[in-house]
Amino acid sequence: MSRSFSSSTRSRFFSNPQREYTSLEWTLEGESGWLRNFAVARMGVLSFITVGSAFLSIERGAEYLLFLYTFGFLTNYWYLHTLHAKQQVGSSQTWAQVVVDFSVVALTVALTDGPTSFFTFIFVVVVLEVGVLLGLRQGFVIATLASVFMLEQTLLHPSQDRFSSTFNLWYNYLVQVMLIYLTAFISGYWNNRIYKLREFQSEILDNMASGFIITNARGMIAAQNVSASRILSIPSEESMGRSIGEIMHTASGDECPVLTALRSGKDYNSYEFQLQQPQGSTTLLGLTTNHMYNDESELTGLIVSFTDLTEMNAMRQELLRQDRMAVVGELAVGLAHEIRNPVAVIRGAVDEMRSSSQSQELIERLQAMALRESDHLNEIVKGFLDFSTNPSEDVKPLELSGIIDDVATLLRREYDQHKALQIECSIPDEAYWISGNASQLKQVFVNIGKNAVEAMDFAGTLLIQASQIDDGPVQIRFDDTGPGIEPGTIEKIFEPFFTMKDSGVGMGLAVCMRIITAHNGTIRASNRAGGGCALELRLPRLRHEAKGSKNES
Repeated sequence: MSRSFSSSTRSRFFSNPQREYTSLEWTLEGESGWLRNFAVARMGVLSFITVGSAFLSIERGAEYLLFLYTFGFLTNYWYLHTLHAKQQVGSSQTWAQVVVDFSVVALTVALTDGPTSFFTFIFVVVVLEVGVLLGLRQGFVIATLASVFMLEQTLLHPSQDRFSSTFNLWYNYLVQVMLIYLTAFISGYWNNRIYKLREFQSEILDNMASGFIITNARGMIAAQNVSASRILSIPSEESMGRSIGEIMHTASGDECPVLTALRSGKDYNSYEFQLQQPQGSTTLLGLTTNHMYNDESELTGLIVSFTDLTEMNAMRQELLRQDRMAVVGELAVGLAHEIRNPVAVIRGAVDEMRSSSQSQELIERLQAMALRESDHLNEIVKGFLDFSTNPSEDVKPLELSGIIDDVATLLRREYDQHKALQIECSIPDEAYWISGNASQLKQVFVNIGKNAVEAMDFAGTLLIQASQIDDGPVQIRFDDTGPGIEPGTIEKIFEPFFTMKDSGVGMGLAVCMRIITAHNGTIRASNRAGGGCALELRLPRLRHEAKGSKNES
């Protein structure tokens, strides 16, 4: 059975139920361009017929032929205009164009010596057009009409009076009919194969949980699956042919990410944003784009896939809440453990001082002990508060090299009296721009630098380096020549209240970890091959075309 892509049995993914489209309205290879070339070729054939007819002596009906040629040019221009505006052509318009093309060829053949006309072969072109655009059955219908017309022209031809001419005439007719039907079969068969392939594609895409949209190079929607209609809350018949920017609105009011991808030439990968729904609610989407190019490396369109992350985000927030509760529990245990010792010492000192038999010297020692433990208790509470406080959201573009240079200068000044200590800084001339809070990042770098100096016992070399990793994040390394970290404890140094010092609270690196994580960065510690410890921080680099030079920052 023949299949037409404009029939009502066509897949929901490649058409909408209210409007019917021709078989080549869209494919991933950019069939709108192919259809445009087909229409231009039709215009060329019509021009060939028009020019050829002008050199033939047509005794009657020339005015009708001129009118039909003019009408053919107008309908073909209308076809091209529709294709340019909507990237697709309705089946009714395609049928109208086929009728005009058939009429042009038929009248031209009739007025230029019938079955022996130079233009009879163009019936093959018309049948080819119908088979490709409308299907096998429609191709055979037009082939039959062309055969009947040629039969009528053959029966009425004057050369029927001579036997030899009659044989040649009917033999020519049979060859033409065979060629016409063969063309109808081949073109219709090709149409049917493409239909089955598209039906298979649409079954896959319509059963996907993710939304799937194809746009042309200008962002006009050419294909949309069922999940896309459900997620965007708009049926395909309302979105087909419209700009993606009219359908996919961001809740923040920013440009639609699909249009941004088309404009910038860069693809998104699992990009999350809030979609503004037509009814006023918002939906969290995860979006991925892929550009499509033809053989000449010209952009033909964009494949857009997206997933509703609303429920997943709710689960993620619940897990984060549970993680926070678990962290709070661990912190409470650690805080209670850390506070217990200073409180016990202060309590014992106060009890001793209440005894009137104690000497003045002992009382002064007990007072000093109580003050020292009170300061230690205050340090524990301050560290806990620093860790519990959310890092500031006051971020802005920063040139990182200048901050690192300032930190190195500050550390050299603070440890200037330690002659056996060297603090070196290795920063390329290139400016490293990041988005962050300068005060908090400086706090992190100073804390790590001081830890390294203390680990080396104020004697050794601390090297601070900055570089970029494979056109990706900025890396800051603190390399020291100290004893390093024991393998069993290297994973614990960022935990709250963990310390390897004789004195200290153990909150410094935990606060550093919290700040760097808030900056979408990472921090890790490792032992260097030549001895010592290395702390490596990575922060996302900003992509700015013009942020000023390093010296201007």
